[in-house]
Order: sequence, then C-alpha cells, then structure tokens
Amino acid sequence: MPLTNFDAVLFDKDGTIFDSEQVCCDAWVTTAKAFDVKFTPEMFKRFVGVPTQQCNQMAHQEFGLGFPMERFIQETRNYISAKKRLGLPIKQGFTGFFDYLLENKVPVGVVTSSSYDSAIESFQQTDIMQALDTLVTFDDITHPKPAPDCYLLACQKLAVSPQRVLVFEDSNAGIEASLAAGCHTVAIPDLVELQPRLLADCFAIINSFDEAYAILE
Repeated sequence: MPLTNFDAVLFDKDGTIFDSEQVCCDAWVTTAKAFDVKFTPEMFKRFVGVPTQQCNQMAHQEFGLGFPMERFIQETRNYISAKKRLGLPIKQGFTGFFDYLLENKVPVGVVTSSSYDSAIESFQQTDIMQALDTLVTFDDITHPKPAPDCYLLACQKLAVSPQRVLVFEDSNAGIEASLAAGCHTVAIPDLVELQPRLLADCFAIINSFDEAYAILE
C-alpha cells in the first residue's frame, strides 16, 4: 500500500524506536541481585508493553509485600536514567525511515506507555522529539495499552482517521491497542514472542525498519 494512502505514521517508543527493553531488563536484573531477590530476563518479558506502574505492582506481589519496593524502583530508575543520559541505542533502520517520512511531509507521532517525563528523558540525546507532530504518553489516558484509547487520542490530535494511519509496534499489548483502534499495524518484534492471533491481523511483519519501505510500494 503506497505511502500516500496514509495520513500519518505512529510509533511505539520502547522496543520500537529505541532498543531500550534490554536496558530496562538489565536494570531490573541488576537491581534484583543487589536486593538479593530473584528476577530473570525471562520474568521481565511479562513486563514488555505494560505500563511501568503496573509492572511495579506485579513485581511487588512477586517479591512480597514486606519488600522495600520504593527503594528498588528508585534504583532501577537511576540505572535507566544513567543509560538515557548517555543516549539509548536506536533500532536498526529507524533514523533513515523517520527521515524518509519527514521528507515526504507525513505527520508522525509517538504513542507510549511511558510517562511524559520518561519519554522526554528517552529522547534527550536525539532530534526526534522536535520533529513529532504528536506525543501521547501514559499521563494522557485513563486506559493504557492494550486498550485503544492512546491510539484513538493520537489520531484525534492529528485530525486523521485511524483507518488511514500506519502504526509500528513491538509488543502484544501495543499491537492489540493499535488493531483495536482500527489502525494499519506493523509488527516489528523485539524481546517478546508475539501472539499469532495478533500477527494474523497485522498489515505487515518486519524484522527492522530497513524493510519498512517495501511495505509502502
């Protein structure tokens, strides 16, 4: 489907634009060791695409109600913030594809389960933020992914129909949200295995943004 068939392109942030899910995983695993509790990369996969507050609640139940969760959360935040200050690694091919959209004057936006402050922190070492036409974060909605609210709000802000919007997502929750909103959804897998039932409804499945141009021919 040609690029001209779309009125806007929206991206998830973590795991889609940035190779940050691994950074977050490392933060949790490293901090858990320091606090002498068990937390593995396999356990982290349950958190991918889930709002941070919900992840913290899930972990608190896992670690026990007497666990000093606030201190643990602060340590993971310190770890991630330090990585963000250095600049998060950007996913293969994203910069070139993003520039391609800007050159073709396609409105672009980011729809993330992160808070606004966390999103700003992620973009601090890039020029991406200044080029966005819209940014929807966890702070803007009541029902996060997998509910469609975040994508519907982004479309509303851009004054476009969801049916004419292309979305790139890496998580099951994000793909489900985009599909439920009625957007054309491209799955770009990262750490978590994506559910076949969701992939079956996707517009395309790609391994990196280097393959994104081909789906717009």
